[in-house]
Amino acid sequence: MKIFNIIRGIWIVINMIVAFIVLAPIDILLSIMLQKRRPWFLTWLWSKWVFSLSGIHYELDGYENLTPGESYVFMSNHTHEADIALLYMALKRDIVFVIKEEFKKVPFAGWYATLKGHIFIDRSNSTKAQLTLRRISKRFKQTSRSLVILPEGTYFKDGKVRPFRPGGAILAMYTEMKIVPIAILSKANIDKIIITGTQKNPLKIIIGKPFSINQKSYEDRYEIANRTRTEVLELMKGTSL
Repeated sequence: MKIFNIIRGIWIVINMIVAFIVLAPIDILLSIMLQKRRPWFLTWLWSKWVFSLSGIHYELDGYENLTPGESYVFMSNHTHEADIALLYMALKRDIVFVIKEEFKKVPFAGWYATLKGHIFIDRSNSTKAQLTLRRISKRFKQTSRSLVILPEGTYFKDGKVRPFRPGGAILAMYTEMKIVPIAILSKANIDKIIITGTQKNPLKIIIGKPFSINQKSYEDRYEIANRTRTEVLELMKGTSL
C-alpha cells in the first residue's frame, strides 16, 4: 500500500506539472491582455484535469442557490491544500482568493497569484489584515468577480471547524456582496498531502443559501463571522456521508 501511495503521489505531481505547463502560458498571456476580465475558465480546467486524472472524486450540492452573474463573498471551512482547486471546480466563476502574505514570496507561484489578482493579507497582525481588507474592498464593489476566503486561517487534521475570523464579514460589508456559506467534508483520507479513498467516499462540497448583511456595521463583524460558521456547521450536520 505504501508503494502504491508513493507511485500515486508521483502520478499526481506529474499531472499537476503537465497541466500547468500546458495551460499556464495561455492563462498568463490572457491575464495580461484582458486585465479586468481574467480567464477563470483555464484555472477551472487545470483543477478539473488534476482531479480527474488523479482519481479524486467529489460531489457538489447546492449550486442552484447561486444566481448567474451575481458576485458573492464565499466563506468555507478549510480541510486540505486541495480546497482551492475544489472550490474553483465547484463555483465555476471568476473568483479571487484571500491568501496568506507569505505565499507572495514563493518563487513564480506568488507572482502568478498576484497576476491573477488574488489578495494577500498578513495573518500575524489581525488589525493590519482587517484594515487591508477594508481598503481593497473598494476595488471589488463594482466588479463581476467574487471573493473567496477560508476564515479559519488554516486547516487541522482533526477535521474540526475552528472559529471564523472576521475578514470575510468585512469584505461582504464593504463590497455590499451577499455571503455564501460553504461546507467541505469527506470520510476519505484527507489528513495527508495525497488524498485517498474518494472513490467510495467522495469529497463533498455543499453551497448554502446567500444572505445579505447590508444593515450591519463594522462592529458586527465578529457576529457575522460566527453566524456564517454556524451555517457551515448546519450544512455539515444536514449532509450524510
